[in-house]
Amino acid sequence: MDDIKILVVLVALLFLVVFAPGRPTVDEIHTAHPEWSIKNCQRIADQIIWLGMTAEQARLSWGRPTRINRTVGPWGVHEQWVYGTDYLYFEDGILTSWQT
Repeated sequence: MDDIKILVVLVALLFLVVFAPGRPTVDEIHTAHPEWSIKNCQRIADQIIWLGMTAEQARLSWGRPTRINRTVGPWGVHEQWVYGTDYLYFEDGILTSWQT
């Protein structure tokens, strides 16, 4: 029975490697956004988030959120991006906090 479980896991991993969409490389990111530092492009490629990153950088890093909750008022635009049980919080397009 354990052999079957191991086989199922290996097949699932192989499926993910073969059919998962490719992540952009540091060079691809930097070519598309030469105004961003190599360090930040590396963070994005490594799927790392940081305070002060832009919404565009976050989307490249973590992908498209499953949902965006947006509040607009005289103070600006506040957004909560939902990734399963993880949340990113933006104020006027800048990451100000997150909850994982």
